[in-house]
Amino acid sequence: MHHLLERQYKKFSKDGQAISPELENFLKTVSTTYENNDTDRNLLEHSFSVSSKEFSELNGKILKLLQELEVEKRSVEQKIIERTQELTVANDRLTELDKVKTEFISVAAHQLRTPLSAIKWTLSLLIDEGVKNLTSEQRSLLMKGYESNERIIRLINEMLIVTRIESGKMSYSFSFIHIEDLIDSCLEDFIGQAKTRNINLSFSEPASRLPYVNMDPDKIRTVLQNLIENAVFYTRDNGSITVSAKLEDNHIKVFVKDDGIGIPEKQKIGIFSKFYRADNALKARTDGSGLGLFVAKSIIEKHKGEIGFESKEGEGTTFYFTIPCAQEGKVL
Repeated sequence: MHHLLERQYKKFSKDGQAISPELENFLKTVSTTYENNDTDRNLLEHSFSVSSKEFSELNGKILKLLQELEVEKRSVEQKIIERTQELTVANDRLTELDKVKTEFISVAAHQLRTPLSAIKWTLSLLIDEGVKNLTSEQRSLLMKGYESNERIIRLINEMLIVTRIESGKMSYSFSFIHIEDLIDSCLEDFIGQAKTRNINLSFSEPASRLPYVNMDPDKIRTVLQNLIENAVFYTRDNGSITVSAKLEDNHIKVFVKDDGIGIPEKQKIGIFSKFYRADNALKARTDGSGLGLFVAKSIIEKHKGEIGFESKEGEGTTFYFTIPCAQEGKVL
């Protein structure tokens, strides 16, 4: 009999009282119930004990992990601070070097441009004044020298423009211009060069006069020169280059189309980056700077326009740019 039941029975029963079979069965049943309760209580207490211990161990592990994370966090923060300081110093140094580079290029370019301009004037004088006395071979050599000199001058001008763009010192002087007049003037600079390779260089003029464009004519001339020069260099002998312009959505859109070597599909993405030249362009022409299209893009964007191209390798390229039509009385 369970000890708790036995104590209760003795308390309420008379001494020497006989236990009937029915009462004995009842007491056994109750005793079994008591024993089962003891077992359940012991299991529950053991479970609580184990859970408490496991929770305590888990809590300890979590606290340890949090401490380790805090130490790691502080270490990372310190490394970030140190790295930031290093990057700041490096950036300051790069800024300083970039400033020195810009100043050097500017001074060197200005110093080079003066004698080159003198050479250009001398060659031009010889070609113009000595026509009757020059043999065709002599004239050809003078023309090649003149064109080479012109390319160097344009390269120097591009370098100066790039330094001004990067330093934020590029100045613009806007006025209302008919872009057809500017295109005609630019084409004249390349007629001789195109003829020596039997390239048909033409301007497909619009049927009627286009509206005025609010632009810096010198800067847009630079854009046109860069696009036309590229077309001439990358068009094969006996090829064709056509410049055209039209009115589209209150913008003037100018096209420079050639049937030259084209641009490989995989290399189109970087075409407007500084010093970028496609592989087939490098093979066709070794003296390019890779600056012309970068300069052109910067100038067109300053005019609130867009520049782009369509090209297929081996079949030619069409570059185009847009400039908003002039709004009466409003100058950029």
